[in-house]
Amino acid sequence: MHSIPEPRPLSAPTVDGAAGLPLPALLAAPQAPIDAIRGSLRRLEPAGTAVLLETLAHHRIDGLAHRSIARLPRGEVHPWLRASLRRRHQRQAAATLAQGLALADVLDALWRARVPVIVMRGLRTIEMVYRDAGARPFEDHDLLVLPGDHPTARRLLARTGFREETIGLHRRGGVLIDLHTDPLGARRRPTREALLPIDTPALFDRSRPGWVAGSPSLLLDTEDELLLTAVHLVKHSFDRLIRTADLAHLIATHGSSLDWEAVRRRTRPGALRRVVAWALEAAARLGARVPSDLLPRGPAGALERLLRDRALDLRPLPYCGDLLLALAAPGWAARARFLIDAFLPAGEAPREGWERVATLPGRTLNLMRQAAWQISSRRKAR
Repeated sequence: MHSIPEPRPLSAPTVDGAAGLPLPALLAAPQAPIDAIRGSLRRLEPAGTAVLLETLAHHRIDGLAHRSIARLPRGEVHPWLRASLRRRHQRQAAATLAQGLALADVLDALWRARVPVIVMRGLRTIEMVYRDAGARPFEDHDLLVLPGDHPTARRLLARTGFREETIGLHRRGGVLIDLHTDPLGARRRPTREALLPIDTPALFDRSRPGWVAGSPSLLLDTEDELLLTAVHLVKHSFDRLIRTADLAHLIATHGSSLDWEAVRRRTRPGALRRVVAWALEAAARLGARVPSDLLPRGPAGALERLLRDRALDLRPLPYCGDLLLALAAPGWAARARFLIDAFLPAGEAPREGWERVATLPGRTLNLMRQAAWQISSRRKAR
């Protein structure tokens, strides 16, 4: 029997709540104490309300903040803050409804063509985890199909008005479909598949028939949802608090039915176990109750400690996810291959060696620009 620790305090240079949790983290947490939220709001200076709204928008947790603040009596919350969050929640609910109608058309077409499909994240997370159309924004619909069904799925999307902008990404107006044949984007970054072996056919075998947006879809089992959500959090470098909230709320909503032993079997000691442990550590800071043996164990090097501490304090370094994934690789050769693939993705054209080298200066400049934008965006949201 494994013990489940209490969540540890999170320090951050923002408004602090109970046990050191910053106010945005309190508002995003699944079961934050109402007294802690009340106390943090009382200590919030009048000018801090606008800053708080910017921070919530940056981390995409406006909808979750609305749900948390709605629990407080009217007189205890600044009217402008309450009204602003309510409007944002309503706008997101309307957008989710429109996106759901478009996704339903696609799922119906795939079902009629007998193409099995799994909806990952996005609307599936809203329906499975939050059960609130205004709780979480999303930008696209990630659909997973088996490799043999990919050509049929592409033709169906084209037939229903979607245009393929880049490999796998299909657009029709404001609707984006990201069509996957693996859950980790290994087509673009082959080293991810070698580092994090997640068997796509096995995901389909363990899935069950269900409904997303009111249309037929296969549903991942809860343990696979947890694993993919955890990997997604690290892969995206802990960049937005909403990704950590997704994992924490999934555990809070389905924790009583989660088979943690299945999680242990599917991760096995290795790179995938380490990556999932880092994600679960972040979710535990938001109050998720996680078995202690699935949290990071053993001594960590200076670089790993720095990256994890910055992520847990809501100050992640740009591309910290790629660096952590590289640290999880077994041996220096595998780490070097992963970093080279991160820097110059093998799945992107041009593929010839000299042509890839020729793209290096432009790729370097683009990565530096993205890093600068991430740092600037986070600073504005403090």
